[in-house]
Amino acid sequence: MNPPDPKTKKPVPKGKWVGYDVPDFAVTKAPDAQPKPDGIGLDALSGTQPFIMRADGRGWLFVPAGLVDGPLPTHYEPHESPIQNPLYKQQTSPVHKVWAPGKPYNKLAAVGDPKFPYVISTYRLTEHYLAGAMSRWLPWLAELQPELFIELGHDLAKEKGIKNLDWVVVSSPRGHIRAKALVTHRIGVMHIAGKRIHHVGMPWHWGWMGLSTGDVVNDLTSWVGDPNVSIHEGKAFVCNVEKA
Repeated sequence: MNPPDPKTKKPVPKGKWVGYDVPDFAVTKAPDAQPKPDGIGLDALSGTQPFIMRADGRGWLFVPAGLVDGPLPTHYEPHESPIQNPLYKQQTSPVHKVWAPGKPYNKLAAVGDPKFPYVISTYRLTEHYLAGAMSRWLPWLAELQPELFIELGHDLAKEKGIKNLDWVVVSSPRGHIRAKALVTHRIGVMHIAGKRIHHVGMPWHWGWMGLSTGDVVNDLTSWVGDPNVSIHEGKAFVCNVEKA
């Protein structure tokens, strides 16, 4: 009996590619198959070049050039985190880009800073598919998303005495903004490294111009960037939330 396919757990016939990687050519092409000299498309691939999305047709563990924080992926905590890295002694990426370190407008919270105990994420909205500079000028979209809000779980809202649609103040080491509370079951409580940690979320589409205006969420984010493409770390940092 032939060995089973790891996905289906059923025996497979001889002469067929199996496994979790799906080849880009016919699953019956043998490893010793040679490419046609004048072949086009899949006919130009040998039996050892199954991945057409790679320049050499082969699978890669990591990119061969250009990556400045490799070669293999590992886990780092965000530059601001409520916990110590549970996997490694290295807390954050040693090659993060930090703009204006030490400046008042880019203060960074220490690990586990009790003044900023909550994890915050920023995100887009379906109704504001593009950036807010375009979306909030359209009356139909402004009607669907009329003002800035912060999503927080029922447990955190109860702890803080915050009710749905209350005004709250959200602060980070860089500044503070106001937003309406959206108390929801979508966000819960995390239990990490023996700590109970609340998570909140905010869309970042608002600003001081447009049909629908509001505070700028990026006033909270840190000037810390990905070392490869310089995208700033706005998806995970720390904050505090208080009823206004």
